[in-house]
Amino acid sequence: MNQDPAAIVAALASWLAERWPHKRSIELVDVRPPIQGFSNETWLLDLLWEEEGVRERIPLVLRLQPADIALFPHYDLSIQYRCMARLAGSDVPVPRLLGEAGVLSDETSPLGRPFYLMERMPGRAPTENPLYHLDGWLHALPVERRRAVWLNGVEMMARVNRLDVAVLGLDFLDTPTTGESPLDRQLRSLRDFLAWAESLAEPYPLLRAALAWLEANRPQGGPVGLCWGDAKLGNCLFDEDDDRCTGVLDWESAHLGNPVDDLGWWLMLDRSLCDGYGYPRLEGLPSRDETIAHWERHSGLKADNLAYYELFCAFKFALIMARIGCLFMDRGFVAREQRMDLNNGGSSILRILAAEQGLPFVQGGEAC
Repeated sequence: MNQDPAAIVAALASWLAERWPHKRSIELVDVRPPIQGFSNETWLLDLLWEEEGVRERIPLVLRLQPADIALFPHYDLSIQYRCMARLAGSDVPVPRLLGEAGVLSDETSPLGRPFYLMERMPGRAPTENPLYHLDGWLHALPVERRRAVWLNGVEMMARVNRLDVAVLGLDFLDTPTTGESPLDRQLRSLRDFLAWAESLAEPYPLLRAALAWLEANRPQGGPVGLCWGDAKLGNCLFDEDDDRCTGVLDWESAHLGNPVDDLGWWLMLDRSLCDGYGYPRLEGLPSRDETIAHWERHSGLKADNLAYYELFCAFKFALIMARIGCLFMDRGFVAREQRMDLNNGGSSILRILAAEQGLPFVQGGEAC
């Protein structure tokens, strides 16, 4: 459950004053609590202080460990913090970190839960509520600028995928196990995630069938690199004037694996936001083939086994949406009769992709 904003402000202001004694008259203003927190709890606020007679102001993001049962069975806030710390100074722009309590350190959190602070980056992200295919600033752009935004985002994703994991010290994102590939470990983790989600709800035959197919048809070999984990337009910030990608957000799902995983997620997620809800795709966005070619050109990699990874990503997304659907129903955001855990953009795109690939576990778009 979210804490009282006044309590958050008071405790955080005191913590900052102790950490930064040279910054005087610290204030936290324009505090915007989250509407809901699923994987984590994110607050927006501004920091004011005085230093050497000058009044300063910076926009912040406060991210807290979830307090209740949430989206995932296990949640490690340190992954995103460590990842952004390693990426600082690379050619992938990430938020500047401003401190933490209980995330990496043993410091007791004044907020009662581990948290970290980061600077809020300039730029704007395409919206998913409303869907950018239907409304919002991207929808309002001329066709050529929409195209530029998309390709700039794909190029930034490719930058992530070609980073040197060893040089940046990102090996912590995977724990090797004898006889298993990164994909094997991800599939095992997803099986555990599905079992946990079902234990809180009911069996999900479509998800079970999709996972069984993915396990039986997993590709062997392939490159291993940094996967952003939530590669999508909505996690890119773009300059309002020239459409450059100015920031890359949300590293909670970062992992080591085949970078085609990120390309598959990017393509799948975009389709889920239009085809998954029965809406037309936004005019001017580059095609699948052009997107693949652009990613290959800028990453230096080949999009081998992409169809598998698109389905793999659709399964992950459908599983996440099943949990979000349950949370929405439990918290009264949608009526239980809507069965949002079954009827959502994730389950829709999983059925669509499986049907397009002629896979045996769907018939007429339904689970066998």
